[in-house]
Amino acid sequence: MEKSGFFNSSDGDRVYDATDFAAYFGNLVSNGVFYASATNLQATPGNGLAVSVAEGSAWINGYRYENTDDLNLPLTTANGSNPRIDRIVVRLSQVSRNIQLAVVDGTPAATPSAPALTRTSDVYELGIADVLIPAAATSIATNNITDTRLNTSLCGLVNSLVTAVYE
Repeated sequence: MEKSGFFNSSDGDRVYDATDFAAYFGNLVSNGVFYASATNLQATPGNGLAVSVAEGSAWINGYRYENTDDLNLPLTTANGSNPRIDRIVVRLSQVSRNIQLAVVDGTPAATPSAPALTRTSDVYELGIADVLIPAAATSIATNNITDTRLNTSLCGLVNSLVTAVYE
């Protein structure tokens, strides 16, 4: 099948939807966080057992995400015996038709590892931080957060076909 676009409609002969535009823009702009500032979507210790994600924006598969204020993300209660690593993600859900920040809980273990990112046709995640939750922890320290925004296999910076995109 051949496709082309985008042309004005004449009596309803041209109908486009969000997936058409996302496919178009997805070919021009890469996935990642916008590098408007060094703190764009940066995770830091939040209140109690939580992380705070700074304002900023990201791009996933042709769709735009924006967080306009610091957002406190609560973490699941720490295991009493073993640490775990949770992953903070920007998650595109085609089913819910939205993009949101989320916490993917890790599995408690003597030597924990971060959970895998989900990257399917329905859900696509960018990993912006890994958070070590020590056994019996009630808060998070700065040194327990690993920033993964610049890791191109987990997240990376938004780029266009020409050069880096600055918002």
